[in-house]
Amino acid sequence: MVMRIGRTLSPAASPLHVADIVSGVAGFFAGEGNVERFENELKLFFRVRHCCAVSSGKAALVLILHALHELHPDRDEVLIPAYTCYSVPSAITRAGLKIRLCDMAPGTLDFDFDRIVEELENPRLLCVVPTHLFGVPADVERIKALISGRDIFVLEDAAQAMGGEWNGRKLGMLGDVGLFSLGRGKAFSTVEGGLILTDNTLIGAMVEKHLAAVKGYGVIDCLKLFVNAVALLFLISPRIYWLPKSLPFLKLGETHFDPSFPIRRLSSFQAGLAHRWQAALHKLKAARAVNANKIAGYGIKLPGVCGGTIPDVIRFPLLVADTETKKKTLRKSEKMGLGISDGYPDSIDGINELRNLLAVTTFPVAKDIAERMVTLPVHPFVNDSEMKSIMQLFNVEPGC
Repeated sequence: MVMRIGRTLSPAASPLHVADIVSGVAGFFAGEGNVERFENELKLFFRVRHCCAVSSGKAALVLILHALHELHPDRDEVLIPAYTCYSVPSAITRAGLKIRLCDMAPGTLDFDFDRIVEELENPRLLCVVPTHLFGVPADVERIKALISGRDIFVLEDAAQAMGGEWNGRKLGMLGDVGLFSLGRGKAFSTVEGGLILTDNTLIGAMVEKHLAAVKGYGVIDCLKLFVNAVALLFLISPRIYWLPKSLPFLKLGETHFDPSFPIRRLSSFQAGLAHRWQAALHKLKAARAVNANKIAGYGIKLPGVCGGTIPDVIRFPLLVADTETKKKTLRKSEKMGLGISDGYPDSIDGINELRNLLAVTTFPVAKDIAERMVTLPVHPFVNDSEMKSIMQLFNVEPGC
């Protein structure tokens, strides 16, 4: 593939500013009290009694699963969508639990609720993980209704949906416990990071118990975070993004199954980066909403979303006609620097490392999503000219 030099959009972006990095450095010297300040602000904003800030969304998921399993040690299976981020099965494996998959409802990014009913009869089922993939809301209330009266937890994966709301309620607050990711390209970023939030006293206390055994970032680790923050400050800009994108060893945009990730407490440097988190979250949401509504104005619909309201998405998912159309679209976008990207490379049952661990079942809808999914950028760097060029790839006009 010919390397592109020139303005290039990233698939997703949560830009940092010089003032954020200055606050990060100040937060580092302020110490652990800065993390506590951040957690307390989050508790007030989301109206929960427990909040734990950790090193990634994956780390958050592992700690939650450890806590839930300790509350129900006779249950060790976790039900997830058959099409989702590879971080989810990585975390379940890291937690020492078993993965159960449920196929997706056609035309959505949510569970097939006809099939999920069968899964709920499983006496080993510890929790169900509804996922707001790319920020598209899952039907958490329907899951809660189905599991009513059963000893099954609802673990809400809002890793890609921090600050999102649907039907007047904040995503991540609908289940027994929820998590957010603060990684690069998420709804809000501290370079890396994750949040656990719950109003359930038992779960909250158990998570905090497990967190007490987790170490924080060392000085060298914080220095690496600082370097990554400075790099992100500059390299995420479309004027420069072509450079890191052209370096294969950075593996930008690649998705891997990897259970060997670190689990740490959030650092005071990251908490300092988040000094303006509410204002930044609001500003980023507003910018994404403008671009997402422009896409919707061309007649392109979000999978599974009915009506005129567009949720806060970090990337706009789109199912194209077939695999060949997807390949052509991605090639053209690559040539033009438009930031259109693949979803995840396969359904979860297609991950090589899991094939001997999963039940022999097919998930045709999830497989079809993996074959036809592309995502469109909606972050603040996308300008009107680029939006028009993106829409021209799909041969649509405003109002279609």
